[in-house]
Amino acid sequence: MVDVTGPVERLRNERPSDLYLAFHAPRYKMLLDLLAQHVTASTRVLDIGRSTLSVLIARQFGGTVDTLGFAADQPTDIGKHWKFDLNDAQFSERWRTDLGPYDVVVMAEVIEHIHTSPSLVLRFLRSLLSDAGVIVVQTPNAAALHKRVKLLLGRNPYDLINEDVTDPLHFREYTKSELIRYLRAAGFDVLAFASGNYFDYRYPTGSRPHRPLLARIGAINLFYRFMPELLKPGFTVVARRRPDSSAPATDAT
Repeated sequence: MVDVTGPVERLRNERPSDLYLAFHAPRYKMLLDLLAQHVTASTRVLDIGRSTLSVLIARQFGGTVDTLGFAADQPTDIGKHWKFDLNDAQFSERWRTDLGPYDVVVMAEVIEHIHTSPSLVLRFLRSLLSDAGVIVVQTPNAAALHKRVKLLLGRNPYDLINEDVTDPLHFREYTKSELIRYLRAAGFDVLAFASGNYFDYRYPTGSRPHRPLLARIGAINLFYRFMPELLKPGFTVVARRRPDSSAPATDAT
């Protein structure tokens, strides 16, 4: 197995005050481990949303990583950045047809920030993949245990819609069955599904700056380690582009 601890820990040492990185470090490790099954130095990779993860993928596998997001087309130190708002996927005439094909598209912690239907977004991303291309979708679990508890207590576990369109919070989170249904309908076959706690709740985040005592001492991390699959905080799905989108969908879940 590829050692995925090194690049993440090195980056944490470079940015000791970066609490977002500290909170998401287990998620980055998990993704790099998973991508080792699909990515080499020659693999064409597109990461949706230029981020720390983009840098880690390039460092780990020694190749270039292109990114897609709000900023203008431009070269980066790891590849190229392309401008496209995924909410425009609802207008097929606005789809970018000058990109790809990519072997792997990574969409980690993005789909929940988009107000356009995942059916349309995933179809657009499918158009950027090679015939045997793979997409990796990672997103919070809408039905995680702590969200169910908050609802029972009369508290809304979801973000308010942000006024800043360039910094959207979570418009909609998804369950396992919803996510798989969207992927199948968009022309993908599911290869693998994993649930887990890949956040480090000992650290605060921008939207939740104050952590309860149980989070700060690591009790929540330990608690979620033993939770059933459908109650854990996050989901990751790996799916392959179906060459003939009209063929029956299959999956390995």
